[in-house]
Amino acid sequence: MNKNTFSFLAFFCAFILYSQDKTIELPLIGDRLSGAVSETEEEILGRQFLRDLKRETDILYDPIVQEWTELFIYKIGENSKVSKKTFEILLIRDNNLNAFAAPGGIIGVNAGLFKYADNEAQFASVVAHELAHLSQRHFARQILENSDRSNASLATVLASIVVAVATQAPAAVIGAQGLLASQRLRFSRLYETEADREGFITLENSGYDTSEMAEMFKNMQELRRLSGDTPPEFLLTHPVTTRRITESRERARENPQDGTVDSFNFRLIKNRVKYLMTDNLSIRAFEKEIGDTDDDKYFRALIEMKKLNFSKSIEILNGLEKKYPDNLIIKTTIAEVYTESGNVRKSKDYTKKLLSVSLGNYPLSYNLANAFIQEEDYVAAEGVLEDIKFYRPVDVNLLRDLSEVQKLSNNMLGYHLTNSEFLFYSGRYEEALMDLQEARRIARNNFKIREIITERILILQTYVRRS
Repeated sequence: MNKNTFSFLAFFCAFILYSQDKTIELPLIGDRLSGAVSETEEEILGRQFLRDLKRETDILYDPIVQEWTELFIYKIGENSKVSKKTFEILLIRDNNLNAFAAPGGIIGVNAGLFKYADNEAQFASVVAHELAHLSQRHFARQILENSDRSNASLATVLASIVVAVATQAPAAVIGAQGLLASQRLRFSRLYETEADREGFITLENSGYDTSEMAEMFKNMQELRRLSGDTPPEFLLTHPVTTRRITESRERARENPQDGTVDSFNFRLIKNRVKYLMTDNLSIRAFEKEIGDTDDDKYFRALIEMKKLNFSKSIEILNGLEKKYPDNLIIKTTIAEVYTESGNVRKSKDYTKKLLSVSLGNYPLSYNLANAFIQEEDYVAAEGVLEDIKFYRPVDVNLLRDLSEVQKLSNNMLGYHLTNSEFLFYSGRYEEALMDLQEARRIARNNFKIREIITERILILQTYVRRS
């Protein structure tokens, strides 16, 4: 069985399980919450929400930032009360302060959260708060509070979040069908208080300075004051009050802890996000503000790369590498600059050396694939991306890039199969169906794979009819 066939069979089996995961869990006796909506139902709705979100929202895609954020949220999640510690983390290309959690372990983080969090502990306090919404099952409880035992209200709440995130229209959240605005506000205050309390415990268990939660609230309060009539969505759905700040401070006083406040890696990622959100017109303004700290130097190296001053960028990064010889963010960025500069041989040699120590590292592997693409070795690039896909099977950006490489290597069967996955996980069911039909046509002489594709088409047609 060739690699394409094996990969598609694995995806097909996963998709069958995915589709069949609509069985309703039996509620625990006396458990009103499970009776109203089971965790399985929440997960199914969360998956639909995720596909809608990927279709409607501009995703910030960067392997270095993505990996750091995923590892960070999993670290915080281990110290939370979330029962199923499997998360899907989305980074949103939006400079407004926002973060959200949805059923099924979906965590969304705006680029703006990195911007407005002064340090890692403040960033962690928001993540811990959002994880508390999941662990306390606030979505399901909202349904129960409204005496609605169908999925309609929960689905409406999730849909309204998609609209609000995609259009930056916070009023969409407030206008959820069947939920009175006054009730939603009341419930919001109740749940926010609970999420603050549980988030504080998670923050403490994760080893952070808990006093930074109140400091993050102060940042939000100041942002709310400066934003006038158009505050960020997060501050409408998570209203900051003096009481919340006071209660957070009191908790920190009662449970003093000299925990982590900041880290060099967080500052590097914060500056990398800032770089990714910087357009060419803003470069000069940012250059005037760059300081002399090591994380500022990292930002300058990235700006030099954007300006195509590759030798200057490498010079700065090499200086940082000597000071921080084990820092993988800096090392991966050096490899990235080699690739961007067109020095493919240097990039491949340097990246493979790092991969010999950090086996299967996601950002490094992606850089290696990009180096192969630079020298038009699409078969080698496809092999690397297929290896990454084994660990990240629903990563839409990866699926998109892999399908493009397969097309360039003239692997048209692989292209249409992978592109159908990309389109499906992006919520574009009709287009995904068209790709599968073309894949079936190409595989007309391969009875086994043709039958598998046919079954896949039948399943996908049910999604098309429901959409």
